[in-house]
Amino acid sequence: MSLCILIVDDDKYVVEKIVEGIDWTKWNIDGVYTAYNIRQAKEILSTLQVDILLSDIEMPQGSGLELLEWVRERKLPVECIYLSSYAHFAYAQKALELHSRGYLLKPVSNRDLENVLGSLVEQMRAGKDASGKDRQQTKEKYWRSLQAGEAAGVTGTEGSLYGPDEMLILCMLRIFRGMEHRKAQSDAVFSPTLIHMAEEFMHGDGYRTDIIVRYSDDCFMIVCKGIPEDKEAFRDDMRRLLSKIKGELHVAACIYVGRPFDVGTSREQLDAVLQMVREGVPGEEGILLEEEWQGREAVYMPPDFSLWEQNMVRMQDIDEVSAQIGEYVTALWRSGQANVEVFGRFKADLQQMVFHFMMENDILLNQIFEAGEFEYYCNKASWTLRDMKEFIHILFKKLKAVIRVEDTEENVVEQIIHYIEENLGGDLSRAKLAARAYISEDYLSKKFALHTGMSIPNYVSARRMEKARDYFRNTARSVSEVATLVGYTNFSYFSKTFRDYAGCTPNEFRNRYNK
Repeated sequence: MSLCILIVDDDKYVVEKIVEGIDWTKWNIDGVYTAYNIRQAKEILSTLQVDILLSDIEMPQGSGLELLEWVRERKLPVECIYLSSYAHFAYAQKALELHSRGYLLKPVSNRDLENVLGSLVEQMRAGKDASGKDRQQTKEKYWRSLQAGEAAGVTGTEGSLYGPDEMLILCMLRIFRGMEHRKAQSDAVFSPTLIHMAEEFMHGDGYRTDIIVRYSDDCFMIVCKGIPEDKEAFRDDMRRLLSKIKGELHVAACIYVGRPFDVGTSREQLDAVLQMVREGVPGEEGILLEEEWQGREAVYMPPDFSLWEQNMVRMQDIDEVSAQIGEYVTALWRSGQANVEVFGRFKADLQQMVFHFMMENDILLNQIFEAGEFEYYCNKASWTLRDMKEFIHILFKKLKAVIRVEDTEENVVEQIIHYIEENLGGDLSRAKLAARAYISEDYLSKKFALHTGMSIPNYVSARRMEKARDYFRNTARSVSEVATLVGYTNFSYFSKTFRDYAGCTPNEFRNRYNK
Protein backbone atom coordinates (compact mmCIF):
# COMPACT_ATOMS: atom_id res chain seq x y z
CA MET A 1 0.00 0.00 0.00
CA SER A 2 1.63 3.25 -1.15
CA LEU A 3 0.86 6.45 0.76
CA CYS A 4 1.09 10.20 0.24
CA ILE A 5 1.90 12.82 2.89
CA LEU A 6 1.38 16.58 2.95
CA ILE A 7 3.71 18.72 5.10
CA VAL A 8 2.32 22.16 6.03
CA ASP A 9 4.45 24.78 7.79
CA ASP A 10 5.11 28.47 7.11
CA ASP A 11 8.80 27.92 7.97
CA LYS A 12 10.40 26.66 4.75
CA TYR A 13 13.52 25.55 6.63
CA VAL A 14 11.41 23.20 8.79
CA VAL A 15 9.68 21.79 5.70
CA GLU A 16 12.97 21.20 3.87
CA LYS A 17 14.53 19.60 6.94
CA ILE A 18 11.65 17.12 7.22
CA VAL A 19 11.52 16.33 3.48
CA GLU A 20 15.27 15.72 3.25
CA GLY A 21 15.79 14.13 6.66
CA ILE A 22 13.22 11.32 6.56
CA ASP A 23 13.58 8.03 4.70
CA TRP A 24 10.07 7.87 3.24
CA THR A 25 10.66 4.63 1.35
CA LYS A 26 10.67 2.53 4.54
CA TRP A 27 6.89 3.08 4.86
CA ASN A 28 6.23 3.04 1.10
CA ILE A 29 5.43 6.76 1.13
CA ASP A 30 6.05 7.74 -2.49
CA GLY A 31 4.19 11.07 -2.55
CA VAL A 32 5.61 13.92 -0.45
CA TYR A 33 3.80 17.25 -0.97
CA THR A 34 4.56 20.56 0.73
CA ALA A 35 2.58 23.72 1.47
CA TYR A 36 3.51 26.91 3.30
CA ASN A 37 0.05 28.17 4.19
CA ILE A 38 -3.52 26.91 4.59
CA ARG A 39 -4.62 28.07 1.14
CA GLN A 40 -1.93 26.01 -0.59
CA ALA A 41 -2.72 23.03 1.64
CA LYS A 42 -6.43 23.15 0.77
CA GLU A 43 -5.64 23.28 -2.96
CA ILE A 44 -3.51 20.14 -2.67
CA LEU A 45 -6.05 18.32 -0.50
CA SER A 46 -8.82 19.24 -2.95
CA THR A 47 -7.04 17.88 -6.01
CA LEU A 48 -4.66 15.13 -4.90
CA GLN A 49 -4.90 12.01 -2.77
CA VAL A 50 -3.35 12.67 0.64
CA ASP A 51 -3.24 10.01 3.37
CA ILE A 52 -1.24 11.77 6.10
CA LEU A 53 -1.20 15.45 7.08
CA LEU A 54 1.83 16.69 9.02
CA SER A 55 1.01 20.25 10.05
CA ASP A 56 2.14 23.17 12.16
CA ILE A 57 -0.62 24.83 14.23
CA GLU A 58 0.12 28.55 14.37
CA MET A 59 0.58 30.03 10.90
CA PRO A 60 -0.07 33.58 9.60
CA GLN A 61 -2.90 32.75 7.17
CA GLY A 62 -4.81 30.24 9.32
CA SER A 63 -4.08 27.58 11.90
CA GLY A 64 -3.48 23.89 11.41
CA LEU A 65 -6.49 23.22 13.62
CA GLU A 66 -8.71 25.13 11.17
CA LEU A 67 -7.21 23.09 8.34
CA LEU A 68 -8.04 19.78 10.04
CA GLU A 69 -11.58 21.01 10.78
CA TRP A 70 -11.94 21.72 7.06
CA VAL A 71 -10.66 18.21 6.28
CA ARG A 72 -13.10 16.59 8.72
CA GLU A 73 -16.07 18.59 7.37
CA ARG A 74 -15.36 17.20 3.90
CA LYS A 75 -14.90 13.69 5.27
CA LEU A 76 -11.50 13.35 3.58
CA PRO A 77 -9.74 10.10 4.62
CA VAL A 78 -6.70 11.89 6.06
CA GLU A 79 -4.78 11.14 9.27
CA CYS A 80 -3.06 14.06 11.01
CA ILE A 81 0.04 14.62 13.14
CA TYR A 82 0.72 18.08 14.56
CA LEU A 83 4.09 19.75 15.02
CA SER A 84 3.87 22.83 17.24
CA SER A 85 6.15 25.23 19.07
CA TYR A 86 3.52 25.66 21.80
CA ALA A 87 2.51 23.20 24.53
CA HIS A 88 -0.90 24.81 25.00
CA PHE A 89 -3.46 22.51 26.61
CA ALA A 90 -6.23 24.05 24.49
CA TYR A 91 -4.37 23.19 21.31
CA ALA A 92 -3.79 19.61 22.38
CA GLN A 93 -7.40 19.23 23.46
CA LYS A 94 -8.70 20.53 20.14
CA ALA A 95 -6.30 18.25 18.28
CA LEU A 96 -7.74 15.26 20.15
CA GLU A 97 -11.29 16.36 19.37
CA LEU A 98 -10.37 16.39 15.68
CA HIS A 99 -8.91 12.87 16.03
CA SER A 100 -5.31 13.88 15.46
CA ARG A 101 -2.93 10.91 15.72
CA GLY A 102 -0.01 12.83 17.25
CA TYR A 103 1.10 16.12 18.83
CA LEU A 104 4.86 16.76 18.77
CA LEU A 105 6.67 19.80 20.10
CA LYS A 106 9.30 21.58 18.01
CA PRO A 107 12.15 21.15 17.65
CA VAL A 108 11.51 17.47 17.02
CA SER A 109 14.23 14.98 16.13
CA ASN A 110 13.96 12.88 13.00
CA ARG A 111 13.99 9.76 15.19
CA ASP A 112 10.96 10.90 17.23
CA LEU A 113 9.09 11.90 14.10
CA GLU A 114 9.90 8.58 12.41
CA ASN A 115 8.65 6.67 15.46
CA VAL A 116 5.29 8.46 15.35
CA LEU A 117 5.01 8.14 11.58
CA GLY A 118 5.91 4.45 11.69
CA SER A 119 3.30 3.73 14.32
CA LEU A 120 0.65 5.64 12.38
CA VAL A 121 1.41 3.84 9.12
CA GLU A 122 1.12 0.45 10.84
CA GLN A 123 -2.26 1.42 12.28
CA MET A 124 -3.44 2.64 8.87
CA ARG A 125 -2.37 -0.58 7.19
CA ALA A 126 -4.11 -2.66 9.82
CA GLY A 127 -7.31 -0.71 9.28
CA LYS A 128 -7.40 -1.04 5.48
CA ASP A 129 -9.87 -3.35 3.81
CA ALA A 130 -7.71 -6.36 3.11
CA SER A 131 -9.73 -7.71 0.19
CA GLY A 132 -9.69 -4.38 -1.69
CA LYS A 133 -6.01 -3.90 -1.01
CA ASP A 134 -5.12 -7.41 -2.10
CA ARG A 135 -7.14 -7.04 -5.29
CA GLN A 136 -5.30 -3.85 -6.33
CA GLN A 137 -1.96 -5.41 -5.44
CA THR A 138 -2.84 -8.47 -7.52
CA LYS A 139 -3.78 -6.24 -10.45
CA GLU A 140 -0.54 -4.34 -10.18
CA LYS A 141 1.41 -7.60 -10.01
CA TYR A 142 -0.46 -8.90 -13.06
CA TRP A 143 0.31 -5.87 -15.23
CA ARG A 144 3.92 -5.65 -14.04
CA SER A 145 4.40 -9.33 -14.87
CA LEU A 146 2.89 -8.69 -18.27
CA GLN A 147 5.29 -5.79 -18.83
CA ALA A 148 8.23 -8.00 -17.92
CA GLY A 149 7.02 -10.77 -20.23
CA GLU A 150 6.91 -13.24 -17.35
CA ALA A 151 4.60 -16.23 -17.45
CA ALA A 152 4.73 -16.78 -13.70
CA GLY A 153 2.05 -14.88 -11.85
CA VAL A 154 0.15 -14.12 -15.05
CA THR A 155 -1.48 -17.29 -16.28
CA GLY A 156 -4.88 -17.82 -14.70
CA THR A 157 -4.87 -14.43 -12.96
CA GLU A 158 -6.96 -12.61 -15.56
CA GLY A 159 -10.23 -14.28 -14.71
CA SER A 160 -10.04 -13.30 -11.05
CA LEU A 161 -9.46 -9.65 -11.93
CA TYR A 162 -11.71 -8.97 -14.92
CA GLY A 163 -14.86 -10.59 -16.22
CA PRO A 164 -14.89 -12.27 -19.65
CA ASP A 165 -17.18 -9.57 -21.05
CA GLU A 166 -15.30 -6.60 -19.60
CA MET A 167 -13.53 -4.43 -22.16
CA LEU A 168 -10.27 -2.64 -21.38
CA ILE A 169 -8.26 0.13 -23.02
CA LEU A 170 -4.51 0.31 -22.62
CA CYS A 171 -2.79 3.72 -22.79
CA MET A 172 0.85 4.68 -22.42
CA LEU A 173 1.53 8.17 -21.04
CA ARG A 174 5.02 9.33 -21.96
CA ILE A 175 6.75 12.36 -20.47
CA PHE A 176 9.89 14.26 -21.41
CA ARG A 177 11.42 16.18 -18.52
CA GLY A 178 12.59 19.71 -19.19
CA MET A 179 16.13 20.92 -18.77
CA GLU A 180 15.43 22.37 -15.33
CA HIS A 181 13.35 19.49 -13.98
CA ARG A 182 15.10 18.02 -10.96
CA LYS A 183 15.49 14.26 -10.98
CA ALA A 184 15.34 14.32 -7.18
CA GLN A 185 11.71 15.39 -7.40
CA SER A 186 10.61 12.40 -9.41
CA ASP A 187 10.61 9.74 -6.70
CA ALA A 188 8.96 11.68 -3.89
CA VAL A 189 6.70 14.11 -5.73
CA PHE A 190 6.69 13.85 -9.52
CA SER A 191 5.43 10.31 -10.13
CA PRO A 192 2.51 10.28 -7.66
CA THR A 193 1.45 13.75 -8.82
CA LEU A 194 1.42 12.56 -12.42
CA ILE A 195 -0.56 9.46 -11.46
CA HIS A 196 -3.14 11.52 -9.57
CA MET A 197 -3.53 13.82 -12.58
CA ALA A 198 -4.14 10.83 -14.84
CA GLU A 199 -6.72 9.43 -12.42
CA GLU A 200 -8.43 12.84 -12.31
CA PHE A 201 -8.85 13.26 -16.07
CA MET A 202 -8.95 9.74 -17.53
CA HIS A 203 -12.56 8.89 -16.82
CA GLY A 204 -15.86 9.74 -18.47
CA ASP A 205 -19.07 8.32 -19.87
CA GLY A 206 -18.58 4.59 -20.39
CA TYR A 207 -15.04 4.28 -19.04
CA ARG A 208 -12.85 4.94 -16.02
CA THR A 209 -9.24 4.47 -14.95
CA ASP A 210 -8.76 1.08 -13.33
CA ILE A 211 -5.05 1.12 -12.46
CA ILE A 212 -1.89 3.05 -13.35
CA VAL A 213 1.45 1.25 -13.31
CA ARG A 214 4.82 2.82 -14.00
CA TYR A 215 6.46 1.21 -17.03
CA SER A 216 9.80 3.05 -17.13
CA ASP A 217 11.39 6.34 -16.07
CA ASP A 218 9.40 8.21 -18.71
CA CYS A 219 6.33 6.00 -19.30
CA PHE A 220 3.21 5.23 -17.27
CA MET A 221 0.73 2.53 -18.30
CA ILE A 222 -2.91 3.51 -17.78
CA VAL A 223 -5.45 0.67 -17.84
CA CYS A 224 -9.04 1.84 -18.35
CA LYS A 225 -12.19 -0.26 -17.92
CA GLY A 226 -15.04 0.16 -20.38
CA ILE A 227 -15.36 1.87 -23.75
CA PRO A 228 -15.85 5.66 -24.06
CA GLU A 229 -19.32 6.48 -25.34
CA ASP A 230 -18.09 9.63 -27.08
CA LYS A 231 -14.72 9.46 -28.86
CA GLU A 232 -14.34 13.23 -29.04
CA ALA A 233 -15.07 13.57 -25.32
CA PHE A 234 -12.46 10.86 -24.71
CA ARG A 235 -9.95 12.86 -26.75
CA ASP A 236 -10.89 15.99 -24.78
CA ASP A 237 -10.10 14.14 -21.54
CA MET A 238 -6.64 13.37 -22.88
CA ARG A 239 -6.12 16.93 -24.11
CA ARG A 240 -6.97 18.27 -20.66
CA LEU A 241 -4.61 15.79 -19.02
CA LEU A 242 -1.69 16.77 -21.27
CA SER A 243 -2.45 20.46 -20.74
CA LYS A 244 -2.49 19.97 -16.96
CA ILE A 245 0.84 18.13 -17.05
CA LYS A 246 2.45 20.88 -19.13
CA GLY A 247 1.00 23.69 -17.03
CA GLU A 248 1.73 22.31 -13.56
CA LEU A 249 4.64 19.89 -13.95
CA HIS A 250 6.37 21.82 -16.77
CA VAL A 251 7.18 18.77 -18.85
CA ALA A 252 6.24 17.75 -22.36
CA ALA A 253 3.94 14.73 -22.57
CA CYS A 254 2.14 12.59 -25.13
CA ILE A 255 -0.20 9.61 -24.94
CA TYR A 256 -0.60 6.43 -27.02
CA VAL A 257 -3.98 4.70 -26.94
CA GLY A 258 -4.67 1.09 -27.94
CA ARG A 259 -7.87 -0.49 -29.23
CA PRO A 260 -10.49 -1.88 -26.81
CA PHE A 261 -9.70 -5.50 -25.86
CA ASP A 262 -10.70 -8.25 -23.45
CA VAL A 263 -8.29 -9.41 -20.78
CA GLY A 264 -7.50 -12.63 -22.66
CA THR A 265 -5.60 -10.64 -25.29
CA SER A 266 -3.70 -8.40 -22.86
CA ARG A 267 -0.28 -9.58 -24.00
CA GLU A 268 -1.00 -8.88 -27.66
CA GLN A 269 -2.49 -5.48 -26.89
CA LEU A 270 0.45 -4.45 -24.73
CA ASP A 271 2.81 -5.40 -27.56
CA ALA A 272 0.79 -3.29 -30.00
CA VAL A 273 0.85 -0.22 -27.74
CA LEU A 274 4.57 -0.58 -27.05
CA GLN A 275 5.19 -0.75 -30.79
CA MET A 276 3.37 2.58 -31.11
CA VAL A 277 5.58 4.04 -28.37
CA ARG A 278 8.72 2.89 -30.20
CA GLU A 279 7.67 3.82 -33.73
CA GLY A 280 4.57 6.01 -33.70
CA VAL A 281 4.49 9.80 -33.94
CA PRO A 282 1.51 11.52 -32.24
CA GLY A 283 0.21 14.69 -33.89
CA GLU A 284 0.21 18.26 -32.70
CA GLU A 285 -2.11 17.41 -29.80
CA GLY A 286 0.33 14.78 -28.54
CA ILE A 287 -2.26 11.99 -28.94
CA LEU A 288 -1.95 8.83 -31.06
CA LEU A 289 -4.76 6.27 -31.27
CA GLU A 290 -3.95 2.81 -32.61
CA GLU A 291 -6.95 2.91 -34.96
CA GLU A 292 -5.62 6.17 -36.48
CA TRP A 293 -1.97 5.20 -36.62
CA GLN A 294 -0.43 5.30 -40.05
CA GLY A 295 3.22 5.28 -40.97
CA ARG A 296 4.09 1.75 -39.89
CA GLU A 297 5.72 1.08 -43.24
CA ALA A 298 6.84 4.65 -43.98
CA VAL A 299 10.13 5.01 -45.87
CA TYR A 300 12.25 8.16 -45.68
CA MET A 301 12.51 10.10 -48.94
CA PRO A 302 14.73 13.17 -48.31
CA PRO A 303 13.37 16.54 -49.46
CA ASP A 304 15.53 19.03 -51.37
CA PHE A 305 17.52 20.53 -48.50
CA SER A 306 19.85 22.30 -50.94
CA LEU A 307 16.94 24.37 -52.25
CA TRP A 308 15.99 25.46 -48.73
CA GLU A 309 19.57 26.43 -47.96
CA GLN A 310 19.85 28.36 -51.23
CA ASN A 311 16.70 30.27 -50.32
CA MET A 312 18.19 31.11 -46.92
CA VAL A 313 21.36 32.46 -48.53
CA ARG A 314 19.80 34.16 -51.53
CA MET A 315 16.72 35.72 -49.91
CA GLN A 316 17.92 35.89 -46.32
CA ASP A 317 14.33 34.94 -45.56
CA ILE A 318 14.68 32.68 -42.56
CA ASP A 319 10.99 32.88 -41.63
CA GLU A 320 9.85 31.75 -45.06
CA VAL A 321 12.16 28.74 -45.09
CA SER A 322 11.10 27.82 -41.55
CA ALA A 323 7.44 27.97 -42.62
CA GLN A 324 8.15 25.78 -45.67
CA ILE A 325 9.88 23.14 -43.56
CA GLY A 326 7.05 23.20 -41.01
CA GLU A 327 4.50 22.70 -43.81
CA TYR A 328 6.60 19.84 -45.19
CA VAL A 329 6.69 17.83 -41.93
CA THR A 330 2.97 18.48 -41.37
CA ALA A 331 2.14 17.15 -44.83
CA LEU A 332 4.44 14.19 -44.24
CA TRP A 333 2.61 13.30 -41.04
CA ARG A 334 -0.88 13.78 -42.48
CA SER A 335 -0.09 11.56 -45.45
CA GLY A 336 0.90 8.70 -43.13
CA GLN A 337 4.56 8.84 -44.16
CA ALA A 338 5.95 9.71 -40.73
CA ASN A 339 7.28 7.48 -37.99
CA VAL A 340 10.08 7.81 -35.44
CA GLU A 341 12.73 6.58 -37.88
CA VAL A 342 11.60 8.92 -40.67
CA PHE A 343 11.52 11.91 -38.35
CA GLY A 344 14.90 10.96 -36.90
CA ARG A 345 16.58 10.81 -40.31
CA PHE A 346 14.88 14.02 -41.44
CA LYS A 347 16.07 15.74 -38.26
CA ALA A 348 19.67 14.63 -38.86
CA ASP A 349 19.61 16.01 -42.43
CA LEU A 350 18.04 19.26 -41.23
CA GLN A 351 20.78 19.71 -38.63
CA GLN A 352 23.43 19.15 -41.29
CA MET A 353 21.88 21.83 -43.52
CA VAL A 354 21.61 24.35 -40.68
CA PHE A 355 25.12 23.67 -39.36
CA HIS A 356 26.54 24.16 -42.86
CA PHE A 357 24.71 27.49 -43.14
CA MET A 358 26.03 28.52 -39.71
CA MET A 359 29.59 27.60 -40.63
CA GLU A 360 29.39 29.62 -43.84
CA ASN A 361 28.15 32.62 -41.83
CA ASP A 362 30.57 32.26 -38.88
CA ILE A 363 27.78 31.51 -36.41
CA LEU A 364 28.51 29.33 -33.39
CA LEU A 365 25.96 27.10 -31.71
CA ASN A 366 26.66 28.65 -28.31
CA GLN A 367 25.64 32.04 -29.67
CA ILE A 368 22.04 30.90 -30.03
CA PHE A 369 21.58 28.08 -27.50
CA GLU A 370 22.35 27.68 -23.81
CA ALA A 371 24.25 24.61 -22.65
CA GLY A 372 21.98 21.60 -23.07
CA GLU A 373 19.18 23.61 -24.70
CA PHE A 374 19.82 22.43 -28.26
CA GLU A 375 20.04 18.79 -27.15
CA TYR A 376 16.74 19.16 -25.26
CA TYR A 377 14.74 20.36 -28.27
CA CYS A 378 16.57 18.06 -30.66
CA ASN A 379 16.13 14.89 -28.59
CA LYS A 380 12.36 15.21 -28.31
CA ALA A 381 11.80 16.40 -31.88
CA SER A 382 11.16 12.85 -33.13
CA TRP A 383 8.47 12.15 -30.51
CA THR A 384 5.52 14.06 -31.93
CA LEU A 385 4.64 16.34 -34.83
CA ARG A 386 4.18 19.07 -32.20
CA ASP A 387 7.74 18.63 -30.91
CA MET A 388 9.24 18.48 -34.42
CA LYS A 389 7.56 21.75 -35.37
CA GLU A 390 8.68 23.33 -32.08
CA PHE A 391 12.28 22.28 -32.83
CA ILE A 392 12.09 23.80 -36.33
CA HIS A 393 10.51 27.02 -35.00
CA ILE A 394 13.03 27.49 -32.18
CA LEU A 395 16.03 26.63 -34.38
CA PHE A 396 15.19 29.09 -37.15
CA LYS A 397 13.94 31.80 -34.79
CA LYS A 398 17.27 31.75 -32.98
CA LEU A 399 19.19 31.60 -36.25
CA LYS A 400 17.37 34.69 -37.48
CA ALA A 401 17.99 36.46 -34.18
CA VAL A 402 21.75 35.99 -34.23
CA ILE A 403 21.95 37.17 -37.84
CA ARG A 404 19.96 40.27 -36.86
CA VAL A 405 22.28 40.93 -33.92
CA GLU A 406 25.37 40.71 -36.09
CA ASP A 407 23.86 43.03 -38.71
CA THR A 408 22.12 45.51 -36.41
CA GLU A 409 23.71 45.08 -32.99
CA GLU A 410 22.68 48.54 -31.80
CA ASN A 411 18.99 48.02 -32.65
CA VAL A 412 18.79 44.69 -30.82
CA VAL A 413 20.42 46.05 -27.66
CA GLU A 414 18.20 49.13 -27.80
CA GLN A 415 15.15 46.86 -27.97
CA ILE A 416 16.35 45.07 -24.83
CA ILE A 417 17.00 48.40 -23.10
CA HIS A 418 13.47 49.53 -24.00
CA TYR A 419 12.05 46.28 -22.62
CA ILE A 420 13.99 46.75 -19.37
CA GLU A 421 12.64 50.29 -19.04
CA GLU A 422 9.06 49.13 -19.52
CA ASN A 423 9.36 46.19 -17.11
CA LEU A 424 11.45 47.37 -14.15
CA GLY A 425 9.08 45.63 -11.75
CA GLY A 426 9.25 42.26 -13.53
CA ASP A 427 11.71 39.47 -14.20
CA LEU A 428 14.77 41.02 -15.87
CA SER A 429 17.19 38.14 -15.45
CA ARG A 430 19.72 37.39 -18.16
CA ALA A 431 17.81 34.22 -18.98
CA LYS A 432 14.54 36.13 -19.45
CA LEU A 433 16.10 38.80 -21.66
CA ALA A 434 18.08 36.29 -23.73
CA ALA A 435 14.95 34.20 -24.30
CA ARG A 436 13.14 37.33 -25.47
CA ALA A 437 15.95 38.05 -27.95
CA TYR A 438 16.19 34.35 -29.01
CA ILE A 439 19.94 34.26 -28.38
CA SER A 440 22.10 32.76 -25.65
CA GLU A 441 22.72 34.53 -22.35
CA ASP A 442 26.48 34.80 -22.85
CA TYR A 443 26.10 36.15 -26.36
CA LEU A 444 23.55 38.79 -25.30
CA SER A 445 25.71 39.77 -22.33
CA LYS A 446 28.71 40.29 -24.59
CA LYS A 447 26.79 42.46 -27.06
CA PHE A 448 25.08 44.41 -24.28
CA ALA A 449 28.37 45.19 -22.54
CA LEU A 450 29.99 46.28 -25.82
CA HIS A 451 27.13 48.66 -26.54
CA THR A 452 26.48 50.08 -23.04
CA GLY A 453 29.74 49.55 -21.20
CA MET A 454 27.82 47.80 -18.41
CA SER A 455 26.79 44.26 -17.56
CA ILE A 456 23.07 43.47 -17.71
CA PRO A 457 22.68 42.98 -13.91
CA ASN A 458 24.49 46.26 -13.15
CA TYR A 459 22.46 48.16 -15.74
CA VAL A 460 19.16 46.76 -14.44
CA SER A 461 20.10 47.54 -10.83
CA ALA A 462 21.07 51.12 -11.73
CA ARG A 463 17.84 51.77 -13.61
CA ARG A 464 15.78 50.31 -10.76
CA MET A 465 17.52 52.55 -8.23
CA GLU A 466 17.02 55.62 -10.45
CA LYS A 467 13.34 54.75 -10.78
CA ALA A 468 13.06 54.25 -7.01
CA ARG A 469 14.68 57.65 -6.45
CA ASP A 470 12.07 59.24 -8.76
CA TYR A 471 9.26 57.59 -6.78
CA PHE A 472 10.65 58.91 -3.48
CA ARG A 473 10.97 62.42 -4.92
CA ASN A 474 7.61 62.64 -6.63
CA THR A 475 5.21 60.37 -4.74
CA ALA A 476 4.20 59.47 -1.19
CA ARG A 477 4.42 55.71 -1.81
CA SER A 478 5.80 53.62 1.03
CA VAL A 479 9.22 52.01 0.85
CA SER A 480 7.67 48.56 0.42
CA GLU A 481 5.46 49.77 -2.44
CA VAL A 482 8.41 51.33 -4.23
CA ALA A 483 10.49 48.21 -3.72
CA THR A 484 7.78 46.10 -5.34
CA LEU A 485 7.33 48.54 -8.22
CA VAL A 486 11.01 48.28 -9.12
CA GLY A 487 11.23 44.49 -8.86
CA TYR A 488 12.32 43.75 -5.27
CA THR A 489 10.43 41.34 -3.02
CA ASN A 490 13.04 41.41 -0.24
CA PHE A 491 12.61 44.87 1.29
CA SER A 492 15.73 44.75 3.45
CA TYR A 493 17.82 43.89 0.40
CA PHE A 494 16.17 46.74 -1.50
CA SER A 495 17.02 49.17 1.30
CA LYS A 496 20.64 48.01 1.38
CA THR A 497 20.95 48.31 -2.40
CA PHE A 498 19.42 51.80 -2.36
CA ARG A 499 21.75 52.88 0.46
CA ASP A 500 24.75 51.67 -1.56
CA TYR A 501 23.43 53.61 -4.54
CA ALA A 502 22.29 56.87 -2.90
CA GLY A 503 24.49 56.95 0.20
CA CYS A 504 21.50 56.92 2.54
CA THR A 505 18.40 54.86 3.35
CA PRO A 506 15.15 55.38 1.40
CA ASN A 507 13.53 57.26 4.32
CA GLU A 508 16.61 59.46 4.82
CA PHE A 509 16.63 60.26 1.09
CA ARG A 510 12.94 61.22 1.14
CA ASN A 511 13.38 63.40 4.25
CA ARG A 512 16.37 65.23 2.79
CA TYR A 513 14.72 65.83 -0.55
CA ASN A 514 11.38 67.01 0.86
CA LYS A 515 12.79 69.48 3.38
